[in-house]
Order: sequence, then C-alpha cells, then structure tokens
Amino acid sequence: MRRVLALDNGVVIVADPFASPLAAVVVAVGVGSLYEDGDKRGITHLLEHVMFRVPGFDVDEAVESLGGSNNAYTQRDAIMITLEGLAASAGGLVELAHRLYVNEKYAEEDVERERAAVLSELRQSRENPSDRVGELAVKALFGDSDWGAPVGGTPETVESIELRDLLEHKRKWFVGGNTLVVLSGGFSEEALEKAARLFGGLEGGRPQRRTPTWAEGPKRLIEERDVDGVYYAKAVRVAVDNAAAVYPLLSAASIHLEAGTKSVLFNVVRSTGIAYSYYVDFDVVGDVGYLAVVVESARGLEEVRKAVEDALRPRRPPPYRLSFFKYLWESSWRSPVNRAVTLAEFYLKGAVPKRRSASFGLPPRRALHG
Repeated sequence: MRRVLALDNGVVIVADPFASPLAAVVVAVGVGSLYEDGDKRGITHLLEHVMFRVPGFDVDEAVESLGGSNNAYTQRDAIMITLEGLAASAGGLVELAHRLYVNEKYAEEDVERERAAVLSELRQSRENPSDRVGELAVKALFGDSDWGAPVGGTPETVESIELRDLLEHKRKWFVGGNTLVVLSGGFSEEALEKAARLFGGLEGGRPQRRTPTWAEGPKRLIEERDVDGVYYAKAVRVAVDNAAAVYPLLSAASIHLEAGTKSVLFNVVRSTGIAYSYYVDFDVVGDVGYLAVVVESARGLEEVRKAVEDALRPRRPPPYRLSFFKYLWESSWRSPVNRAVTLAEFYLKGAVPKRRSASFGLPPRRALHG
C-alpha cells in the first residue's frame, strides 16, 4: 500500500511498493527555470549536469555496479534525479541519490566540461526545427517572461554562470522543505528506512518562492530557415483553478491528441498527408498552464494551421479509446521509474498521491534530460 511520510525537516517520502524485480529512487527538488533570475536562466539545468560529477567517484560505474541506470530532468518547476536498478540494490540506490544530493565538492574543470555539454545541447535544440518551433510557440503565448523563457536558458546566460552561483543556487533550494523522495517497485523496508534516515538528516526549511511572471506574447512568431517542409506549433493557455486537478487532465488530453493510430492528430495530420510526425507538450504550475501541438515538416503552412485548429477543437473520445488509454496506463505503470517520476510530478503539482486512482501512470511531460 502506498504511503506518504512527512519527515520532521520537511522532506516528503512517497513509498510505492509493488511486486517487481526492479526498484526506482527519484529525488525531486522544487526549483526550475520559472524561479531563476533572468540573467542566470539555465542555472538549474547546468546544476543538474554538474551534480553527477563527484571528484574521485565514478557515478556511472557505481550505478551500473548496482545493476541499474541513472538519469535526470530539468523542468520549469523541478529538477529530478532518477535511479533505477535491481530490487536488491534499492538501499544502494538510496545512498547514491543522497550522495548526489548533498555533495558540494565540484571541480572547476568539471563545471566547464558540463557547461560545454549544456551549450551543445542548447545549440542542438536551436538547430533542430522541431524543438525550436515548440520553444517559439510558448514564447509567442507568454512573451518575454519567466513562462516564455527557454527552460535551459540561453548561451549567454549559461556562459555567465560561475561555480559559486551553482553552489548558492543549490544551497538555497536543496533543503528539506523543498525535497521529495519517491521509492517505487520491489524495494525493501530497510531501503525505505535508510531513505528516511539519510534524507531526514538534511537541513530543514523552505525557500521563499516568488510568483513566476507571464505576459501576453505576440501570438505569432515566424522564423525562416532553409529546411524542407513547414514546422508549425500552436500553444494555448488553459484555465487553472487547481493545478493538481488540471495536470492529469492535460496528460489525458495529450494522449487523446497524439497517441495511437486513432488519435486526433493522426486523423487530421497523418491520414490527410499533411505531415508524418507531431507531438504534444504541456505544463501547469500554480494558476498558469498551457498545451501545445507541434507538427513536423508539414507540406504547407495554411493547411497545417487549419489542421491544428481542428485538432484543438473540443471533442469527446469514443468509448473504444478509453480501453486504449487504459492499456497505455497499465504498460507505463509496470515501470518503477515511470511510476516514481509520475508520482513526483503529481505531488509537486499539489496533490497527495496516496491512491493509484489519484494519478496517471503515464510518461512525464517533455523536459530537458541531462
């Protein structure tokens, strides 16, 4: 049975046991691009990279020796460290996650190596028309604001970040009252107790959080490039009165729009020959949320614009699609790391994930992967 443990220092631990040969440990800290200063935009993403550089210790070798793998994500409202491995190694995964969390001994040369990797990632995103048009759609919606800014920052802001900035950022946000730990899968009670002991020793407190800015964007942005086809994206703002309730609805809407050969976008974009591929992006934090549709390499601007407008028209899924949704849910829900990430996201939106029916076992929204 799922349990939610609130430690004295403010750390929340979600224990999600189920029969599996694997176990996952996810540590989520409530900070992302929405809470960064404009001149240091991208500092959370750079920190995500640098966290895996521990002088004198090979993180990748350690996690492979536990029979597992590691990853990390930076989102608008969170940075997540994800570890998954053999169930018998759950205690070791907890120890490794804690070590990454508390370590502050970063070498300058490691910072420079990871800065170069992040700058390469930013260039790749800028040069990829699919990623770029999705970024421009959000900027067209929210303008020059926290919400309209790229999650990974810009080359100029990332270049300006120094090691002392990373340490100040980490010390401000990596505190008990801003930290969530999720264990999922076949972990033991001993691993859970270890998580409570180690993370219960963190400094408590909760950082002061400002309200992220948003603005009325220009609604339309055009960037001409020498590429074949038209890359088109449209983002729409959604009404939010309860982020925890809207988040799973947006997740379900994204599946309705893009998943499977009977999806809305398959019908209005793929089947009509307008374009072959597309994706849906969404997010909600506080009282602001959006949903975006991106179509890749369409044959014409006007017809893809009309197709996306049609796709975003409200429509109820037919009954047979509900069985397909359940299939996707069950498929994803077998993975400890998918469950842990989903529960972490759901909790960060303000919900208490005590029951399976209170959340969606679906892939997380698009984020920057380290």
